Amino acid sequence: MAAAAAGKNKNSVNKVHLLRQAVEANPDSAVAHMKLGTALLLNGAAGPGEQSLRRAVELDPELDKAWVNLGGILLARWDFEGCLEINKQVIERNPGLLQAHYNIGLCHLYLHQAEEMVASFRKVMEIDPDHAGGQYHIAVGLLELGDTAGAHAALDRSAALGHSPAPEFLKALEKKEAGETPGPKDEKSR
Repeated sequence: MAAAAAGKNKNSVNKVHLLRQAVEANPDSAVAHMKLGTALLLNGAAGPGEQSLRRAVELDPELDKAWVNLGGILLARWDFEGCLEINKQVIERNPGLLQAHYNIGLCHLYLHQAEEMVASFRKVMEIDPDHAGGQYHIAVGLLELGDTAGAHAALDRSAALGHSPAPEFLKALEKKEAGETPGPKDEKSR
């Protein structure tokens, strides 16, 4: 296993090296800067990744994927307002860019804005009906809104799509379900 990890790390380093060479060969290429920034981000180098992504959007202000990745860095730094602003601008230009809606949904999650969160992840599901993470986050938002039946249904759908829920979420769902008062139908069945 260690050999596989070392091989993967070597491939990542080689890829970053090649992408740096591409930037050096064409320093005015927004796409080259975006690819380098994304690779750096994926390799845990958020600072240099952010610099490359900022250079990419400076060179091409309409390079939506670079903006979305930059928004992801802001999200990771807990700059939710910055992430929201960037991703909302991207959606104005490209409403079908799934990752922008996903980033917005995560911002609303951390800002405890459940209605907005659910709306964002529903948009993710419109774009990709098989997006397991989007479906799971709908369950999280619905639970926060008190819709345990909806949360359970969304959770089941996300599990069918291959998502493994956080144990904390399952515990919270169980507590909410156990604490629900019986509805009129349940009263009659007693």
